[in-house]
Amino acid sequence: MRIITIAMLTLFSPAVFAQGQVEPATRIVPVESKARDVKALPESARPIFVSAQRGLEWLKHMNKADGRFVYGFQPALVVILEGDNFTSQAGATFALARASRYFRDGRGTTMARQAALTLLLETVLDKESAERYTAAPPQALNRLAAQGLLVSAIHELAIPGDDLLLQADQLCNYLRKQQRSDGSLVVSEGKSGSDELDALHAGWALQGIVRSNKQRPAEWKMDALKKARTYYMHHWPNQRSIAMASSHTSAYAEAYLATKDAVFAESVFTMNDWLVGLQMRENFDSSRKHWSGAFPRLVSGKPDQAAPDIWSSRAAESLADAARVAKHAGDLQRLQRYERASILCSYFLMSLQYSPKNTEHFAEKFRPSIIGGFYASHQDGNLRLDYTQHALCAMVQYLDSVVE
Repeated sequence: MRIITIAMLTLFSPAVFAQGQVEPATRIVPVESKARDVKALPESARPIFVSAQRGLEWLKHMNKADGRFVYGFQPALVVILEGDNFTSQAGATFALARASRYFRDGRGTTMARQAALTLLLETVLDKESAERYTAAPPQALNRLAAQGLLVSAIHELAIPGDDLLLQADQLCNYLRKQQRSDGSLVVSEGKSGSDELDALHAGWALQGIVRSNKQRPAEWKMDALKKARTYYMHHWPNQRSIAMASSHTSAYAEAYLATKDAVFAESVFTMNDWLVGLQMRENFDSSRKHWSGAFPRLVSGKPDQAAPDIWSSRAAESLADAARVAKHAGDLQRLQRYERASILCSYFLMSLQYSPKNTEHFAEKFRPSIIGGFYASHQDGNLRLDYTQHALCAMVQYLDSVVE
């Protein structure tokens, strides 16, 4: 085990990653603020705070010298996972930027900015139309999701800089062209073949567009959100899914906070009232108490009986955003309901996180490579960027917008 551990440490060393990589671009380092104090939070929120802080440190540890992240690995076998992709990298950048901003972590913010710059190197600009899009063709990735997440990441940075804001707007210009007259969004060159996936990806694109409106306001951005909301909520009764609720709730929550338009709040409440009803509660089967707070996968629209996994984090993200809307709308009953559901789900997610306690059997020098990362399920200890991305984003959103 000691020999394997040394090999793993060498594999994850910054010096090795730096070989053959371009020099980092000029970095903007924000002024450090006083660190947040966990003791200032309610008792129920403190474990979430600690868990989120560990998740942030793990993402920082996974960030390489060129700005990209290690996609994932199997701790038990010391094997790097295949499947690295632009969307996962953009999602990790978004999570790192959000958590660094909340925890006032200057080093993390610097890493997130470099990660965004690195991903922008993999995009091309059509100067005539001022549209920026991924160099990889849409057959290789879903541009709605990839570009929406990258735009969100840029706008989560404490100090994005005019250069990044301009390029984020160019990415949004491309997303704008993907909206049909009926309000739906689709990558014109191809579809995923799944209505659920198409809705999920569209939600991430809408998140990027509405977040960009804060610092780069444009009338078309809110118009696009309104048209999309009308289309997707019309189809919601027949296409309900946790995936759609998670990505669209965040988009409509941002739109509601920006406009106070009640239709956005109504859509958020419609999706999350349904979502709360799916949650596994404390009075669940006594032999499965460790499932409490989780959300089941849906098969043909019905809850599956299989063990829940890390994808419950998508529901936690949705509920944290829904609680923000309920708070600003003055809906105390929904705020309490969503907040409680968010806390319970966060506690479940913490049972899928490597911590100092459950990593004592690993060599001491290897433990920083896994502590803080979220793994797939109680039966699968693999680590992957998107596992930590969704869990970390959910926890930080809860801490940032509901607790304080």
